[in-house]
Amino acid sequence: MKKIISLLVLAFPAFATAQDFDTFLSAVEKYNTGYLAEKYNIDIAEANAEAARVFNDPELSVEYGDNQDRTLMMGRTLDVGLAYSFSLGNVRRARISVAQSEEEVTRALVADYFRNLRYEAMSAWAEAWEAREILALKRSSAESMISLAVSDSIRASVGEIGKTDARQSSIEARAMRGEMLKAQADYSNALTLLSVLSGGMVFRDIRTIGSGASLTDMPVDALVSIALEERADLKAALLSKNLSEKNLALAKAELAPEIGLNLGYSYNKEVRNEIAPAPKFNGVTLGVSIPLKFSSANRGTRKAAEKAVMQADAAYEEACRQIEAEVRMAWASYQAALETAGECSDSMLQDAAEILESRRKAYLQGDSSLLDYLIAVRVYNDTAESCIGAKSALFTAWAGLLSAVGSREESGQ
Repeated sequence: MKKIISLLVLAFPAFATAQDFDTFLSAVEKYNTGYLAEKYNIDIAEANAEAARVFNDPELSVEYGDNQDRTLMMGRTLDVGLAYSFSLGNVRRARISVAQSEEEVTRALVADYFRNLRYEAMSAWAEAWEAREILALKRSSAESMISLAVSDSIRASVGEIGKTDARQSSIEARAMRGEMLKAQADYSNALTLLSVLSGGMVFRDIRTIGSGASLTDMPVDALVSIALEERADLKAALLSKNLSEKNLALAKAELAPEIGLNLGYSYNKEVRNEIAPAPKFNGVTLGVSIPLKFSSANRGTRKAAEKAVMQADAAYEEACRQIEAEVRMAWASYQAALETAGECSDSMLQDAAEILESRRKAYLQGDSSLLDYLIAVRVYNDTAESCIGAKSALFTAWAGLLSAVGSREESGQ
């Protein structure tokens, strides 16, 4: 299995080569408050498993009796008794087994919680990176448009261009500045979310992520097989199935009678009554109590436990089908994102940038209209945003595939 996981990791792209990304995911695992709170469930389950090992407490009884010794001189008595009960069905062992299974289920559920948390954190990282890149794009466009608006204002004052073009440039500059401010707020919010997920780590900026590579060396059927062995929620479903069977065994054990053993010691003082005198003496009693289990005729608890076993079986089968579907859908999403990202080449962005610069120069020289330049700005921004979004979507799709498979490898290195 380790060899298969290693092949899977080698096939995954090195999306985040920056130290910050690995540090972020490490902080999420160590300091995320939601995850830390969830891990307390393990401590609670361990404590419950320890509590299940307790034996029944024995009962000690002490009785003192005075048979009107002062008036009738019938003596006094002191009785000491010790009683202990135990089940013929070995309920203690069954309870220990149930508690241990509950602990195992809890551990699996906590592991699955972190699997989902890790995917949420990786998606948040991708969104923050996308917001960062869009902010840089919006800032560049706004600064360029503001510079052009200032230039157009000067040119209009000397009569080189009309006042309408100057006003249009000013309006576009304000609009692009507004888009930049919105992008700045989006990036700040994205960094805040990273801080929350990492338990308070401060993020002032993040580094870029790579574009990734194909997973053709790892077929989807192999990923499904790995997921069916690695997914924590499937392990939880299997353990829940075992837990329901042990709960059924406990229900059967509790139907067995609970035997009580009683041991008593009695000290009787001398009876000095003239009519019925008696010497002092010691008495020992030994008894057994057997309850009449009329309640065993009610099979409701046992039937409920039997149905719970059937329910757990069905839930496990459903979990298997659901996980297989998730892996196949995540694989398809990753392949689509990979193809989309592949269409965003550096040459395409360079061509769009050259067209934009050409339109700018033509407008400044009076060979083109402002509208042509604005169209070129929008085309370049739309193209750049599409490529940024495609790279972010590829990273998110990769994270989704990792989560669907159940692998704990984060960076893909």
